[in-house]
Amino acid sequence: MGSGKLEGLQAARAIAALSVAYFHSYVALRAFPEDAQHPIAFLKAWGFLGVDLFFAISGYVICLVASKPDFSPLAFAIKRAFRLYPMYWVTMAIVAAAILSGKFPDQIGLGHFLYSMTLLPQHGPTAYQVSWTLEREVVFYALAALLVPFVGIRGLAIVLAGLAFAGFVYQDPWSFHLISIRQADFLGGVLVFLVSRHFRPGSWTAGLSLAAGVLALGYLWFNPSRIFTFATTICLALVLLGMINLRLPWKHWSLRWLVLIGDGSYSIYLLHGLILYYFPWFCAQFNSVPAWLCEPSRYGLLALTCVVSYATWRLVEVPMISVGNRLLKRAADLPAETVAPPLRA
Repeated sequence: MGSGKLEGLQAARAIAALSVAYFHSYVALRAFPEDAQHPIAFLKAWGFLGVDLFFAISGYVICLVASKPDFSPLAFAIKRAFRLYPMYWVTMAIVAAAILSGKFPDQIGLGHFLYSMTLLPQHGPTAYQVSWTLEREVVFYALAALLVPFVGIRGLAIVLAGLAFAGFVYQDPWSFHLISIRQADFLGGVLVFLVSRHFRPGSWTAGLSLAAGVLALGYLWFNPSRIFTFATTICLALVLLGMINLRLPWKHWSLRWLVLIGDGSYSIYLLHGLILYYFPWFCAQFNSVPAWLCEPSRYGLLALTCVVSYATWRLVEVPMISVGNRLLKRAADLPAETVAPPLRA
């Protein structure tokens, strides 16, 4: 895969993260009168679809990894753990500090908090709101690691389709997040992977898929009551298909910022809620805040979230990913006698 695809993928991550952050930005504006708010209507109503796009991106990325000839479920699990948990635990440490200081919005018990730290499936609300999506990511990773070595990417797609359809029929029963309509989002990314191998990057078909995705999202906006259950999956899969095959001058300053935001998208997703939620507390330290600062505050906080998240990407995520890679490399370089010493009488 060329760098252009990676940069288009990072741009898709940025769009997903910024959509979710904007959707939640109303939380930061509680100190302002409602008539001072002038949100972007589409993002106010549909910004949460960034989560579905994140799931589709995960489906595509995991297929990139799992389709390699040297794919190892154990190595995959270790790399995913070092990718997912360190920054999440940093975020949960901030949440713990907020809980102990009495400034967290919910009452969280110690057992509930510790279980949420594991990102294992739980029936009910999580200690930190965004954890519910990460739990589903972990379940998808487990499915991919267990299924791909035996049934391949196409087999994984069939299983995800079955689980998503069962979730639709039985209304997402508690099944440790296995039987769920959300599996359709991951399936969308898997199908994009299977289809994109037949696309020539930068071709008219890639551009057409992006245009089709934009039109589908537009239809979703104007006719939400006429959309069938899995229409969102189809729309976002088309957008993703176009993004990963779209050839733009990503290194130019006018687009480079979007790629950089994509690098920090995981941190943006984890941290944006905390930054937005505690901004009104900051405003309360002043006697009054003029209403005209409402929208500048929204965009300023989104920019602050991006800056902080890029810093945590560089200071936390990249080093931890490197640690996981070094551990795997060291284990691969060890002689067999060191890894498993022979039994002696």
